[in-house]
Amino acid sequence: MPELDILFLNLHRRYLSVKPMHGGFLGIYLLSAFLNSQGYSAKGFAGTLEEGLRHIDNLCGAKKISMLGLYCDYENVTENIFLSRYVKEKYNLPVIVGGPQATALTEKFFTDSQCDAVVRYEGELTVLELMNYFLEDVGELENILGITYLTADGLKRNAERPLIKNLDALPFIDADCYLESKYFYSGLSLMTGRGCPFHCAFCHEGAHTRQVRFRSVENVLAEIDAYLKVYNKFYSDAELYILFTDDTFTLNTARMKKLCDGLAERQKVRPFKFFCEGHIHTIYKNPEMIHYLVKAGCERIQLGIEAGTEKVLKAYGKNTTPDEIFEVIRLCRDEGIKQIYGNIILGSAHFTREIYEADRKFARQLLFEGQGVVELGVVTFWPLAETKMTRLPKDFGIKICDDEFLTSVGDFPQTETNTLDRFDIAEMAWNLQEEIFSQMIEMIENRQVPLDRILSWFPAEESSRRGFWYHKLTEQPILYSYYKMIQLKEGFPSEQIENLPQAHPLRVITLNKYLRKIDAGTVEIRGEKFCGKEIDVLLLTTGKLSVEEIARRVDIDIAEVMKVLNRMERRHLIVYALH
Repeated sequence: MPELDILFLNLHRRYLSVKPMHGGFLGIYLLSAFLNSQGYSAKGFAGTLEEGLRHIDNLCGAKKISMLGLYCDYENVTENIFLSRYVKEKYNLPVIVGGPQATALTEKFFTDSQCDAVVRYEGELTVLELMNYFLEDVGELENILGITYLTADGLKRNAERPLIKNLDALPFIDADCYLESKYFYSGLSLMTGRGCPFHCAFCHEGAHTRQVRFRSVENVLAEIDAYLKVYNKFYSDAELYILFTDDTFTLNTARMKKLCDGLAERQKVRPFKFFCEGHIHTIYKNPEMIHYLVKAGCERIQLGIEAGTEKVLKAYGKNTTPDEIFEVIRLCRDEGIKQIYGNIILGSAHFTREIYEADRKFARQLLFEGQGVVELGVVTFWPLAETKMTRLPKDFGIKICDDEFLTSVGDFPQTETNTLDRFDIAEMAWNLQEEIFSQMIEMIENRQVPLDRILSWFPAEESSRRGFWYHKLTEQPILYSYYKMIQLKEGFPSEQIENLPQAHPLRVITLNKYLRKIDAGTVEIRGEKFCGKEIDVLLLTTGKLSVEEIARRVDIDIAEVMKVLNRMERRHLIVYALH
């Protein structure tokens, strides 16, 4: 008797030597939770193609599994073709496919993959009926709503299944939903609602689930309580992070306040941080939301930025403006959100070199306004299933070059315009991302980010929630050493020292690596030149002598010593120790 009725897999190749990340992708685990509540045994696994194959062979080879479900998105269509055919030919098990790409799969996918059925949209009730059919011989395929399957006469597309209205009736995901339960305890991911009312022209979610359905606040908090009960028992000292993965977390102000109040109460029992997504316009209209979020423990928020011109934002149907984006950035920054993430999309609606230059200027302004909290990613447009831009690319001034996603692993554009080919757009994407990173370093170098904010980037050693700014800081050894010394309180900036003459200047660099001799009487470090007794001062910044002692040793006034030290501090070369 098989131990597992169905295994759901979300598998991708390890592109560019990077393991696929699936922290917030809940679909296969939501299905597993529902089927387990209906008397079946189901588990999910997300990882690399090779990992998934090992699990398939181990389970199928030992006849411990009866059926397979595959998650299909824009990136892993070819992987699913291979996996389905592999299982059908080697183990002869029923295979079903679902996910956001399901509605775009063609007859060729069915013939190549040999899959038994494709599940469109919301899957719980549909998959239950499919399992009843394949495992219990109950019902008929033609009567199962929400599926597509291949017949002798071609593809058969059954009518759509009505959406689940009462989301509170669905069970919570637990460790039993995971093939490897350790991933359940790595952090809680949950959705508080389904659907999106905004219908952005590039977004799959808004293209098909227009009806928004919310879980009750009580139901969401009950799931968090259930997780905390287990987590506190086995992981009492570990960092806890919660990901709210739905697009409409900030849609309803009163509901969000009630939820945040509940989260704040739970912070008193077990501190945690959380991530959520926010809609620019709703936050702009209801800025009090940000206060609720910060009070409840929100550390990171993703905002739908996408573009820097009103023309493109209007084409997307974003219902927002660049001015609103700037205002929401400022509000989030001032209220204490530590990380604000947003994307700039290139090669998309009405894209030209002029639009690109406007995006560049916009990105620079966003970074300046953010003062160390704004993180920007640069992406190129993906023709996702059913979106308006995928269906009507000419209306947006673009041509889709590769609707099968065969020429890219997220690293190369899928579109071109009348004046820009894919190589032009790829170069722009690379240059803009590098320019963003360079500006971040420049802002740290030029002290355009508050010191307290920089120090807040340093997490506990076991933390995995480090943002872009921290990572860029670690790539600059001198800057990192300077701020690390301050964070450890083993050194201080001059403005924090009450009695500078008694403080001990301490270099954060090794001279043999950074000091360069210009001529017999001149040396240079990081663009700063020192000569004569200035060199003597520089060499004595070892923390062993105070400013007064250095002045006596070199035999110059303290004011002259401080001129040298101020130049060194301006270049992040020294901190001041208290003893």
